[in-house]
Amino acid sequence: MTLLPKFILMTFVLGLSIMAAPTFAGDLPDSLRLPKILNDNMVLQQDKPIHIWGWAKPGSPVKVTLTQDSKIGGPAVEKHTTALKRKPSTEYSVTVKYVEKNAPKLATQTLTTYANPAGRFHVKFKPAKASFRPTWLIAKSEDKTIVLQNILIGEVWVTAGQSNMGWSNFNRKDREAPSADFPGIRYIAWHDSSYKPLDDIRRNVSWQPCTPVNAQRFSAVPYLYAMYLHRYLKTPVGIINVARGGTLGQTWCLRSELDNIDNPIIQTVLKEYDAQTAAWDDPQTLAKIKADYRATLEKAKAEYEKRVAQAKADGQKPPRRRLPKPPADPRSGWSPPAGLFNATIIPIRDLAIRGVLYYQGENNNFMKWTRYEYTFPKVPVSFRKAFNDPKLPFGCISQPGWGTFDLDPEIATVAEGYAIIRDIQRRVLDKDPHGHHIATYPTGNSYIHPGEKLPVAEYASLWALAKVYKKPVVHTGNKYTHHQVVKNKIHLFFDIDPIVRDRWKHIKNHASWQVVPQAREGRAALKGFIIAGKDRRWYPATAKHERLDGKWTIAVTSDLVPNPVAVRYGWANWPNGNLVGRNRLPIPTFRTDSWPIPHGVSYSKEASSQSKTVISELQAKAKRQALDRKIKQAQLDIPKLESELHKGKLKAQLQSKIARLQAIITELQTDQWLSGNLRRSHPKLNEQIAALQKTIEALQAAADGIPD
Repeated sequence: MTLLPKFILMTFVLGLSIMAAPTFAGDLPDSLRLPKILNDNMVLQQDKPIHIWGWAKPGSPVKVTLTQDSKIGGPAVEKHTTALKRKPSTEYSVTVKYVEKNAPKLATQTLTTYANPAGRFHVKFKPAKASFRPTWLIAKSEDKTIVLQNILIGEVWVTAGQSNMGWSNFNRKDREAPSADFPGIRYIAWHDSSYKPLDDIRRNVSWQPCTPVNAQRFSAVPYLYAMYLHRYLKTPVGIINVARGGTLGQTWCLRSELDNIDNPIIQTVLKEYDAQTAAWDDPQTLAKIKADYRATLEKAKAEYEKRVAQAKADGQKPPRRRLPKPPADPRSGWSPPAGLFNATIIPIRDLAIRGVLYYQGENNNFMKWTRYEYTFPKVPVSFRKAFNDPKLPFGCISQPGWGTFDLDPEIATVAEGYAIIRDIQRRVLDKDPHGHHIATYPTGNSYIHPGEKLPVAEYASLWALAKVYKKPVVHTGNKYTHHQVVKNKIHLFFDIDPIVRDRWKHIKNHASWQVVPQAREGRAALKGFIIAGKDRRWYPATAKHERLDGKWTIAVTSDLVPNPVAVRYGWANWPNGNLVGRNRLPIPTFRTDSWPIPHGVSYSKEASSQSKTVISELQAKAKRQALDRKIKQAQLDIPKLESELHKGKLKAQLQSKIARLQAIITELQTDQWLSGNLRRSHPKLNEQIAALQKTIEALQAAADGIPD
């Protein structure tokens, strides 16, 4: 290839680098370097242009070769790498090998460019087909050559979120890990945070082939997700896992997207964070912060020595030493606005990927769900902008069940954060043609990190196979579409998965199990529904399959709500809902109303205190309403039960009802607080109760005299 004039190529490179993050002030690169995401054993995305970038001496030529020719790659490895050569093991072992028939071959390609004035270069190779053939990447500039080996071409996914995406433990790991022999799966993971976008990863990271040993350290959901895709697609799969436990939605956004949110909560959070980072950026302020800490530390040490001396004088055990922790640097905080996005996504923004799998929201459950209403919609937008792909698939795994199971709906609808987070995610992604809300609430337990990870990864992989890879699989349970109120019932309508619809299209008169959700347990009651009237007071509801105008629906009703207007399904931290679609896939939680949710905020002590006070008052009211509802429901249910139990038996029915009257009179007479007040303040009423007691005794005697 003939080299173009240097200034033309440099202009071209600058054009390619528009998306580059700011390069921090410092020395310019003096030799060739590749980004840390590009290293041995990685996977390159198939069917998309392959971007290779890095740094070299400004203005220096850079030649990059991509090849599967061992005659080129092999000698380059021998000459330019310093990999440790180990002696072959003499132990017996079994390794999975891939046998490809008519495998596509990658023609050797070489591109030459120049490093721009900032020392950055960028080349773009043509798209390639998936292959298990080892691929080499050779980059050369001036007297330095870098060789990457054992690269595969396949499917690359970024997995992000918090601890349920980051943890490796799951309840069948001891069985799964020894069989995790998939050399075609590659995994790389790290997490980091920065208040400014980074040009490269700050840690030394490496891609790991999936072996029984390496898989022990892989995060559970990303590994299992890769396994399902790998086995179905028969292609290499690469996972880039950047999850960090305890993160908020705000840290997985571009800062520019957060800045554009017109909400006082978000802007207050950003303003306070900027003030904190600015203080640490200012040498004088930082010096004062450190000096103040040293003074506090010395004071604490002196006070501790006094307590030790006093304990010694008193003949007691010395107290435990507890000194103040040094102030944390907010510039690399745990979950600051845009922090993890800056440090993990921006450095790899030029890498071609297939999509993003996101599993986060648990930490926004804790009095931070109001801000999530504004930050979560920016998460998929931020990933798509960073990777310069407006159609980038974005799968969001919703929260598993956790907390108190079968909570009274009056209480659950006040401030069950998981329910609110799921609702926010569902509403956002229902409008996103390239996003999906993946329901997982049946996988929960009393621990916030449930061990049941296989179905979580399976549900996620079904979405990817169906919607991203266009494979003929059922990927979701039926989704609520609309409702219709008829007298005292609300009829819910649902869509049906296209694969299922096609399977039953030849049938005119469908059975309910073919077109609408069913109970997970078979012919069981449909659970998880609550219903409300115009007063917005929620009650447990009965749900049944019913036809309306010839179409199957789920009819929801309650004896205590004669004029219903709204229904919710699965509205709790740990829903008791048992609806499933075909293939037993859980039905996503939903609501038919758009009523406001109580604020859950913690961006300041004052706001947090006010929010907690309001919620506490609402919860106290909800507990009273729940008790009132149970009494009213019992008053309706008991006569029905009596009638059913003593059907056709006059004496038995009469005795049963008289017994209920007697029980109420007994409560009036034995409740010390109530009977005492009646004697002191309402003596006439107390006399009437005594008279009623005599009447009931007479009724009992009369009923006893009725023949059986």
